Amino acid sequence: MTDEREFYAATVDEAVEKAADELDLSVDEVPYRVLDEGNTGFLGIGARDARIVVEVGETQEAAEEDAPLAVPSEPAEGADQPEIERPESIATPERPALSEVYGNGSSESEQNEAPQELLDEIKELVDSILVAMGFEARIEVYDAGGFIAADVAPDNTALFIGQKGETIDALQYLVNVAAFKERPFFKRVVLDAEGYRQRRVEAIQGMAHRTARRAIRERRTVELPPMNSSERRVVHLFLSDNPKVTTESEGSGDNRRVKISPTT
Repeated sequence: MTDEREFYAATVDEAVEKAADELDLSVDEVPYRVLDEGNTGFLGIGARDARIVVEVGETQEAAEEDAPLAVPSEPAEGADQPEIERPESIATPERPALSEVYGNGSSESEQNEAPQELLDEIKELVDSILVAMGFEARIEVYDAGGFIAADVAPDNTALFIGQKGETIDALQYLVNVAAFKERPFFKRVVLDAEGYRQRRVEAIQGMAHRTARRAIRERRTVELPPMNSSERRVVHLFLSDNPKVTTESEGSGDNRRVKISPTT
């Protein structure tokens, strides 16, 4: 019996490599067809991942049990937008709660619930930014435990997120700076759109999983691309229970990255 699975990555070649790694096949053995070759967009605007579909047989299905989750695609432009759905708060070995990534509960403010006045101000701030950028969107702001979640359902999700999340990350930084410009810092504001943050966590987990396997196979330290602090935290958390590898961050500024080394 065969089934089909879709895989997503920046390019078709990367999607094929991802499928090969998760299905425990060589690249040449992956039976796939291209659904979308993807687009880098212009300055990150309008970018989208390449998509392939792979036929999965019985022998391959068994290998999927230990594989990271595939990253779902963005909603098609013009499609009906679903209701805003709050991210899953229960952590599993392969899917940590977002609060583990974006807040560690170490400060007193992170343990306390944000006042409604602050949540209302953040919602107004996000709304004003979106209006200035020409977006129409539904916005929900709430205390998610270790952080303040600002969930947005925009009329153009791909444009709002940008290539590799560059636009949404820049807007998130702007919201945090503006929200606490004239008040003491309370909790980090995490800007999200259609579950992008959880999909990004799963994509980084997949990258960490593949890189760890490579480090073990080649018996050498392998570096991941530069990442922000939240993304590096995803890698450290995901591989923390793997006794075959160790992780450490190295570098500074925008060039700081995670190094994965096999244990001796």
